[in-house]
Amino acid sequence: MSPSLRFGRAKGDTTGTGHTGNTGTGHTGASVGSSSRFTGGTTMADRARLGVASIFDVTGRARLIWILVDVVALLALLGLASFAFHLTYGAGWVWVTALGGAVLGVGVGTLAALRRWPVWLTAVAVIAAYLLFGGFLAMPSSTIAGFIPTPATLAGLLFGVVDAWKGLLTIDAPVGETGSLLVVPLLTNLFAGVIGATLALRSRHPALAWLAPALALVVAISFGVQEPFVPLLVAIGFLAITLAWTGYRRGYQREAVLGHRPQLRWQSAALGLGVLLLAGGVAAAATPIAEPPTYRHVLRDVVEPPLDVHQYPSPLQSFRKNLKDHKEDVLLTARGLPEGAKLRIATLDAYDGVSYNVTDAADGAPDGGAFTRIGARVPEELDGDEVSVEVTIEDYSGVWVPTVGMTTKVEFTGARSRELTNNFFYNRATGTGLDTSSLRRGDTYRLDAILANPPAPERISAANAGSLSLPDADPLPDTAKERADTWAKDATTAGQLARTLEENLRKGYYSNGLEGSHPSLSGHSVGRIDELLVTGKQMIGDEEQYAVAMALMLRHSGIPARVVYGYSNTTGGELVEITGEDVNAWVEVNLDGLGWVEFTPTPDRDRAPEQQEVPEPSQPRPQVENPPPPPERPENPPPDNTPPEDSKLDDEEEEEPVWRKAVPWVLGIGIPLAILAAPFAIILGLKQRRRKSRLLAAEPADRVAGGWSEVMDKARDLGVDPKVNGTRTEQAQVIVAEFLNAGDRGTNPHWLANRADASVFGPGQPSGEQIEHYWHGVDAVRAGMGESVGFFTRLRGVFSLRSLRAWK
Repeated sequence: MSPSLRFGRAKGDTTGTGHTGNTGTGHTGASVGSSSRFTGGTTMADRARLGVASIFDVTGRARLIWILVDVVALLALLGLASFAFHLTYGAGWVWVTALGGAVLGVGVGTLAALRRWPVWLTAVAVIAAYLLFGGFLAMPSSTIAGFIPTPATLAGLLFGVVDAWKGLLTIDAPVGETGSLLVVPLLTNLFAGVIGATLALRSRHPALAWLAPALALVVAISFGVQEPFVPLLVAIGFLAITLAWTGYRRGYQREAVLGHRPQLRWQSAALGLGVLLLAGGVAAAATPIAEPPTYRHVLRDVVEPPLDVHQYPSPLQSFRKNLKDHKEDVLLTARGLPEGAKLRIATLDAYDGVSYNVTDAADGAPDGGAFTRIGARVPEELDGDEVSVEVTIEDYSGVWVPTVGMTTKVEFTGARSRELTNNFFYNRATGTGLDTSSLRRGDTYRLDAILANPPAPERISAANAGSLSLPDADPLPDTAKERADTWAKDATTAGQLARTLEENLRKGYYSNGLEGSHPSLSGHSVGRIDELLVTGKQMIGDEEQYAVAMALMLRHSGIPARVVYGYSNTTGGELVEITGEDVNAWVEVNLDGLGWVEFTPTPDRDRAPEQQEVPEPSQPRPQVENPPPPPERPENPPPDNTPPEDSKLDDEEEEEPVWRKAVPWVLGIGIPLAILAAPFAIILGLKQRRRKSRLLAAEPADRVAGGWSEVMDKARDLGVDPKVNGTRTEQAQVIVAEFLNAGDRGTNPHWLANRADASVFGPGQPSGEQIEHYWHGVDAVRAGMGESVGFFTRLRGVFSLRSLRAWK
């Protein structure tokens, strides 16, 4: 049996004195002996007009049950909404963040309702809770002891209010704890909890409180991934809790209006539960038939990654530079790299006749992948050996980040770890990493990767070509087409063709064109590949030319192929030193059922062509012409009027202005602060607009009446409600009684009230001078009212919304 509730008056309520309210039918108020939750204090007519009961109408255990029901329902709905963040962030800390934000929001909203805080104070409490607990919930790795926020934590929380939303859309899932991206679920559930608790406990429409968690669910889905996570469970659970909660709350409303408990409540509950169970059973049975689509359209479908990879030249163009300038230099060290494994610098899949380039899906080939920021881990379903490699950069530099196999995690650990992490992009389709901050000496990071097990030769020979769509490779060298057609005439599968091309290319000779070796030009343009493959001549080149030649021949045959540029581990050991001599290039071919298979078409480095004596061409003697006769020397040389040259060198860069350096900091700090200050600025703007409209009213009498309204609004903002139906004289009495300093500035509130009555009800209209004098008095009284209260009360009044609401 429900506890007995008392329907008492809210603070300041002057209506409903508890009279018997004889209706002439012999009944007084509610029926005697009824088990109404709401008795006394408020008439049925008042309850019917309000149409709702609030927590201030009940006391004791009843109020506690009211709050507990709303809090539990809100937390349950927000918990279901948090399921939509699961696949986006991955299992783990996101649940602590989302549920922690829900608890904070519901807690602040409930406390604000019980204490009757104004909007501005509630907003301050929300901001304080966010900054105090946000580090632990959204950025634990940046805090001290997992809880105490640091300057980096506070900066991440402030910037995350703006940056995290777009950043989440441009990072591949699962995101994990990447930067400040956990701010999204934290803020979503924090605001949904505050709004939901406010609607449930303070508004006249508590049955609409479920809209706040519903909005949180929409946000979570919109900023999530395309694949849904347990959608049936979330939908049925959300519907069941919403119907049960709103039904329970509407029962309270009916009791408030009727004055007695509706009958058959347990029957209605049982019937509703039966309907929900029946609907759930039907939905579960229909799931195999009408299963929801495994792909849904979300915001990340329309947000393009903020990276233009075409601004960076092809890294393959610097292949020969490794051998010429850094042959013995240690470029980087790799701890834990297995012997025979290769470091991938870049995967190149588009050819323009001059160079093989790195591209992405923006080039019209979706299978080329896209460079996006990655989260805590990159999901890969590749069979192979898992490895963990620690890389330290020495003489290597550039934007291309060396990776191993198919990388599943990249964790920067050096002094620039935060900068490198925030600017790292990864193409999952090609395994290429890029960091716009550029690697340099001293940078360190750790790689988790999967090294694929190479398929058996028999499986390769039996495999057909994959069906991937890669960027264009055009124009193709004519010799590549001719050699491919000649060598492919006996091949029946794509795998056989690839192996045939590899075997024939390895019959060539190796030379990198350095001193002491056979002449061999660098580069991989159409002309250079034609020279390599021309019929009747020896094939001479290095990894750069052979890999490009094989890839282009495969592309001519309609087989997806790409070139990989990187370094080989030829020494082995726990700590491997990679030098320029370890530079390498190889080919990857996509075969049906096998994925990307590696091929090495380059001959062994010891397979060098015989040195040929190249006769030195004769050097013709240069033709010497007789010099012209010297010009006659003038008697009086003209004076030199040329101004002295600026001592500053032309190529010296001007120092960047200080203001330009400060702009990013000003914008980065100013935008979050502007967002936080926007609600307060709007309140001040609305009040200023209201004052201006009163001062410029069409009728002079309305201007005077508007001045008195300004005094009343000031009183309401400071927490005093003069009688709405009282005369101006009665209202002035309240002002004088509540604000002892109201008349200290030379104007008495009673004088203002009398002048307003005389202007509104008296004959004629006040003059402009009288109106101006009256408004000076209004400002004096308002200033005195402010001096009558404390500083915080006066500050609260400046941003109070009470005077902006209807006066009742």
